[in-house]
Amino acid sequence: MAKRKIVKIDEEKCTGCGLCIPNCPEGAIQIIDGKARLVSDIFCDGLGACLGHCPEGAITTEEREAESYDEKKTMQNIVKAGKNTIIAHLKHLKGHGETGYLNEAIEYLKKKV
Repeated sequence: MAKRKIVKIDEEKCTGCGLCIPNCPEGAIQIIDGKARLVSDIFCDGLGACLGHCPEGAITTEEREAESYDEKKTMQNIVKAGKNTIIAHLKHLKGHGETGYLNEAIEYLKKKV
């Protein structure tokens, strides 16, 4: 594990509205027991696409020890969600200038198609 940027969810502030979910194409956040939860460090790219969609300000980013983001495992998760989620993820990576991850995602898709 290494120190890296990753989302942090304040359970006190979270109302479980779910507005963060569609804005996390990686599938790192899910509503569990009525609260948004980071389900796995490996799915969170730390870019914070979910931040501005929380009406309660319950989501921030922090730098902490976390498992490395894994684009291949993320793509395995994303493919299950369908074409629109794949497109959203690729646009997300491109928009943040993450060309390395974008290339990994494209290579994954080429092997699966």
